[in-house]
Amino acid sequence: MHVMIMAGGAGTRFWPLSRRHRPKQLLSLFGDRPMIAETVERFDGLVEPDAVWVVTNAALAEPIREAVPALPAGNVLLEPVGRNTAPCIGMAAMAVRAKAGAETVLAVFPADHFIRDLDGFRRTVETAAKAAAEPGVIVTIGIEPTRPETGYGYIRRAASDETAAPVDAFVEKPDRETALSYLADGNYLWNAGMFFARVDTMLDEMARQLPALRAQLDEVDAALQAGDDDALAAVFERIASISIDYGVMEGAENVRVVPASFGWSDVGHWDALPDVADTDEDGNVTMGDVVAIDCKNSVLIGHDARVLAAVGLDHLVVVDSEDAVLVAPRHRVQQVRDIVASLRKRSGTLT
Repeated sequence: MHVMIMAGGAGTRFWPLSRRHRPKQLLSLFGDRPMIAETVERFDGLVEPDAVWVVTNAALAEPIREAVPALPAGNVLLEPVGRNTAPCIGMAAMAVRAKAGAETVLAVFPADHFIRDLDGFRRTVETAAKAAAEPGVIVTIGIEPTRPETGYGYIRRAASDETAAPVDAFVEKPDRETALSYLADGNYLWNAGMFFARVDTMLDEMARQLPALRAQLDEVDAALQAGDDDALAAVFERIASISIDYGVMEGAENVRVVPASFGWSDVGHWDALPDVADTDEDGNVTMGDVVAIDCKNSVLIGHDARVLAAVGLDHLVVVDSEDAVLVAPRHRVQQVRDIVASLRKRSGTLT
């Protein structure tokens, strides 16, 4: 198995701390190290360091390498421009094929998720990788839902006694009533965006469903092997932006899912932080120089240059960065990305 970690995202919902030059995966949100470093470390003992790959955008090359110094320099693959997850995974598949062969299982993970039960996670990864060693099979990990979550996509598994059950369908993010029915049904799992397949299986599915991308990946491969950054940039300019979910997973011929429960969160926005970070006796998450009086269930992030003082807050998010301050009710933090979009239209600064 080779592990590929996708680390090119912008993390806009964690603005104002997450910026283009320091996105979410480079922040230390639930520990003392960047999230990308925590993610890479999860695979210690599962694979050798030279079997771990990080794909990110070229502008983040230096901070990513600083965050994961034990990773071989050649295992940090740089996208000239972002083209969503299918081209990103395709580029990694080409690199792994050249280094380890087409029959190698490629395991794909986001760079910015939280895992509470590390041993349980590793056992699940080993199970999924074993199932994915079969030619033509793509395996995903489905998280056993604990609440009627409307912010995640779902996987509907078929009735089966197999550890890796056949997937009936990938389902879009539901409304609350639908999510409640999924929870009661028992056959719906959260889609955590973790995928396993032999390199040749993944490339064959891309050839069947995304023939234009598959042809372009041969050019990507040639540019990677030649170390030709200009040729790589020229190819990526022509590649269409498409996700692995839409482009491959939903139409793949043989997809299986391993159900899991290891304390997972995608830490998608500020409201998720109390689920993964330490809280005080009143349910507050505080970071930096914060003085909180009679505050409850709030996220209070201060800046080193000044004190963040709060009185009587309840279920609010206050984030003070070097040049911007965010104040929002916790239940509306999904709209932070709308702030980022507005700022980009206005001037492009502060993002």
